[in-house]
Amino acid sequence: MVHVRHSLQASLVIVPLAVAIVGGCVGPRLNSARHNFYRGDFRQAVTNLTPLALDKRNNVLILMERGMSHQARGNYEASVDDWNAAVEEAKRLDYYSLSQGAASILSNDEAMAFRGAPYERTLLHAFAAKSYLALQMWEDAAVEARNIIDRLENLDGFPDDAYCHYLAGFCLEMINDHDGAAFQYRAASKLMPTVKIDENTGRIGTGSGKPARSGRPEKGGAQLVCFISMGSSPSVSGIVRSRYAWGPSPYAEIYSGGKLLGHSHAFSNTGSLLSSTEKRLAAVRIVKETTRIVIKDAAANAVSRENEFLGELLRWFLFALETPDRRRWETLPNLLHVARVPCPPDLKNYRVVFKTTDGRTLAQKTIDNPLARRDNVFVSFCRDIQCPYQPPVRQRVKKSRRRIGKKIKRRD
Repeated sequence: MVHVRHSLQASLVIVPLAVAIVGGCVGPRLNSARHNFYRGDFRQAVTNLTPLALDKRNNVLILMERGMSHQARGNYEASVDDWNAAVEEAKRLDYYSLSQGAASILSNDEAMAFRGAPYERTLLHAFAAKSYLALQMWEDAAVEARNIIDRLENLDGFPDDAYCHYLAGFCLEMINDHDGAAFQYRAASKLMPTVKIDENTGRIGTGSGKPARSGRPEKGGAQLVCFISMGSSPSVSGIVRSRYAWGPSPYAEIYSGGKLLGHSHAFSNTGSLLSSTEKRLAAVRIVKETTRIVIKDAAANAVSRENEFLGELLRWFLFALETPDRRRWETLPNLLHVARVPCPPDLKNYRVVFKTTDGRTLAQKTIDNPLARRDNVFVSFCRDIQCPYQPPVRQRVKKSRRRIGKKIKRRD
């Protein structure tokens, strides 16, 4: 019995320690990949996240982020491979793991495998659909649209997403499922009081009586549908950087041959989706954290009855691990816009001018890929990051301390 008791005591210390050590292995790789992504080195970002982690607890997150780097490089096949793998892995993880649950009770929620927040898992399908559209794989894009619809019909109190509704509607429109498209366009329009979407055509205008700054595609005329992303991740620092660079209501203007075709409309903000998700989870987390504290305290008391020193050491260690799970899909854009504008029937490229709320130009780029076409509809997407990625505060503080230390040594 003594040996058993000592084994139990040792396991109570070793298990959380092992969880903490293993969990820390993926962090540097993700930070490096995000740094490279936000400075435009997408190839190196992919390399940073290859191969997947051995412990598998962060593989869904790695696949999300690696898929985004593949898409940014224009490697659309690889992006859908990663995102489809992330979807399948998240489904597998939906079946509760007893061992992970026990580890999370003794340490923290980062001991659990990352599945992604509901809005992140919906956006997995949305971004995969865009890659399929770029590849002109219309039926595959429609499959992703139905996956989006399935998730949005089972929100369980989590936030709805106008951008995903519109993207799903457009994918269905491309396979001539006009009834399904109209339903999704209506759903998107209901979520956007200042934007009016024609459910029969998907055309976008203002719903507040103000004149629309977008042109109106003529019936039977060519049109360009462009899914535009701006800014950086829905992490706290990412939102602050995006607001500083973009202002509260930025937009993008679309040009062809020097002619203004129209502008983008704001559909979703991943920062708002994150905030609403956190509010939905707050009550659940309070109950779970309270339960975890009680169990940790009981475990430490049980060990203290046999060995007071080891019990207090265990108590300190267990509560030192009591940190929130802050894992996020940090290569997601902050702002999700859509532009649907008339265009020349022989469109080869277009220019996007990103502007702040007051009309100041922040950036511009010419897009010729992706630029897919079906009948008289061109479809494309683009992104401007604008805000360079910065490492977490702790990492920046350590670098600053090292620089200060070097200066002091030189003076000495």
